Amino acid sequence: MATTVIPFCGLRYDATQVEAIANVIAPPYDVIKPEERAVLEAQHPANIIRLILSQSEADDTNDANQYTRAATLMNQWISDGTLVRDATPRYYIYDQSFNAPDGKNYTRRALIALVKLEPFENRIVLPHEKTHAGPKADRLNLMRECHANLSPIFLIYADPAGNIEQIMESFTDDRPPEIDCSETFGSTHQLWCLEDAERNLEIQNLFSSIPLLIADGHHRYETALAFQEEMAHTGLSGYGYMMVNLVRMESPGLAVLAIHRLLDNLNADKIAHAISKLPEVFEVHEIDTQADLMAKLEAVKGKSPAIGMYTADNNYRLLIPHSVTSGELDVTLVQETLIREMFQIETLADHISYTAYADDAVAHVKAGADRVALFMNPTPVEQVLDVAMAGSTMPQKSTYFYPKMATGFVLNLLNR
Repeated sequence: MATTVIPFCGLRYDATQVEAIANVIAPPYDVIKPEERAVLEAQHPANIIRLILSQSEADDTNDANQYTRAATLMNQWISDGTLVRDATPRYYIYDQSFNAPDGKNYTRRALIALVKLEPFENRIVLPHEKTHAGPKADRLNLMRECHANLSPIFLIYADPAGNIEQIMESFTDDRPPEIDCSETFGSTHQLWCLEDAERNLEIQNLFSSIPLLIADGHHRYETALAFQEEMAHTGLSGYGYMMVNLVRMESPGLAVLAIHRLLDNLNADKIAHAISKLPEVFEVHEIDTQADLMAKLEAVKGKSPAIGMYTADNNYRLLIPHSVTSGELDVTLVQETLIREMFQIETLADHISYTAYADDAVAHVKAGADRVALFMNPTPVEQVLDVAMAGSTMPQKSTYFYPKMATGFVLNLLNR
C-alpha cells in the first residue's frame, strides 16, 4: 500500500476581513486554559477558539449545543466571506521560529497537506501512544456538526536525504510568505501557498513510500477514522482524508524535549519503600544540586538509560540501571520499574502530572512532603519511530514535540 499525501483547497481567513491573522489564531484546543480562552474570545469575534472550543450552556439539547453553535458560526463566516476557500489545490508551508526551554533557537518547517486515512493495521500511519475515549467523543461530536478539520494533527516522516524539504526550500527561498506573524504563543509564524503543480506532484510521489508517525493528535486521527466510517454512505471522497502538518524527522528544527514526571499524594512509607529498593535495580549517585543533576543526565543521553530523582528531603539522585534490556526506553523504565513497582502506584492518573521544566518539577516537590520529581532525557524520535514500526506503543507523555502548532491558518472542509 502507498502513502497518499495530496494538496487541497484550504479554507482560510480573508485578511481584509480580520485585519491581522494573529487576531484569529489560537493554540490547540487541548492546551487552552479557561482564562486564556476568554482572552482569545475577546481578541476578535472570529477567533478560531469559538469553533474549536465552543462552550456548553445550561439549556443545551441534542439539537442545540456547543457543537451545533460552532457549525452555525463556521457556516456564517463562510457566507459572509470571513473564511474563503482557495480556488485550486495546493500544499501550505508553515514555519515556526521559537526559543525552546532547552535554551536553543529553532525554526521548524511543516508541510500542511491532506493524508488519506488508513487503519493502523495497514502500517502507513503509525501511532505511538494509546488513547482515551473521552477526548475522542468530544472531537467526534464537533466533526459531525462541522464536517471539517478545524486544525491539523502533527505527523513525522523520515527523509534522510531531505528531498521533500529541498523542494519546499526551492519555492520559499524566492518568495515572501503570504502570512508573516510576529511572536504569538511563543513563536513567529510564516505561511506560503505552494501552488506549483510540478513541485506538488514531485512531493506527492516522494511521500508515496514513506510511513507517517503521529507525533500529536492520536485522538483526532482515530476520530477521523470513526467519522469516515459513519459517512461512507455519502460516497464523498473528502471524508477519507485528514488535514495534517508533516515535519521531517531529521530536521534540525524538530525540537523534542523531555517530559518530567511529578508524583504526589504519596505517603511516607511508599517513598521510603521506593528509595530502599533503588540499589537493587540502579546505581544510585548522590548529586549536590539541580544544575549538576541535569548536566549529568545530559551527559549520559544516548549512551545509557538514566533517571534523575528529587525528593522532599532536598536530595538529588542520578539513577542508572545495572542492566538494560535491549531497546528498553527510559520512559518505560520509569513507568514500569520505578512508578509501578517501587512506588507501588497502580492508578497513574491519581498520582502523576507532567512538566517540561526542571525548575517547575523542583518547585512542585518543595511544595509538599508527599511529592517526588523524576527527571527524564528526551526520547529520541528515532526510537519513537522504531517502536511504532514494530507495532508497539509507548507510555503516555513519552515525547514532547515543542512547541504546539497554532490553529487557524488553514481549515479543511470534508463535504465539498
